[in-house]
Amino acid sequence: MLHQRWDAIIFDFDGVLADSNGLKGEAFVTLYADEGPEVQDAIRAYHRANGGMPRREKLMRFEREVLGRDIAEERLDRLVEDFALAVEQAVIACAEIPGAADFLAAHAGRPSLFVISATPHEEMLRIVAGRGMGDRFVSVHGSPPRKAETAAMLLAHHGFRRERVAFVGDAVQDYAAASELSLAFVGVRDAFGKHPFPDATLTIANLHELPAALAAL
Repeated sequence: MLHQRWDAIIFDFDGVLADSNGLKGEAFVTLYADEGPEVQDAIRAYHRANGGMPRREKLMRFEREVLGRDIAEERLDRLVEDFALAVEQAVIACAEIPGAADFLAAHAGRPSLFVISATPHEEMLRIVAGRGMGDRFVSVHGSPPRKAETAAMLLAHHGFRRERVAFVGDAVQDYAAASELSLAFVGVRDAFGKHPFPDATLTIANLHELPAALAAL
């Protein structure tokens, strides 16, 4: 039984519980519809390579690193708002990562389950509630702060031992948070079977494979 090995499992959300990375990528691209296809392709590629990054930081980096320009706070605020309006209901309605609902139903409370996402906190709460998942988790956390800071807070608050906590994510920021805190990590591959983690990382195609992966750690 998983609860005999693990006290807690921390999940990222997009690309781990909900199949929402693609729609978020296209929402970013739509914000730059007037910039032309080359810029849009660059935005799309940057999004895929930098999963788990808060949207405000990602948009700032789009402007600086892709478009080579500074961005005024007023324009950044507007882009963040436009992005939020475009994606929240879409994420609530999108498909799950296969096996997510089954895993959460089977294991909620044994071990304790948490969400830590780069999505803004209040929006993340609304999304989890909108998908009818709220009762599956001890708590749900968005940004800020950084994922590692939130995870450290949870460990301290609940008295979890690090060797009994696993982090399940699909982005380099998830892997970095787990590494920073010396937590076990399971990576979720994308629809093409790719992932951004070191070669030795334990990865799964979907959450049907998660129980076996956690048992193997």
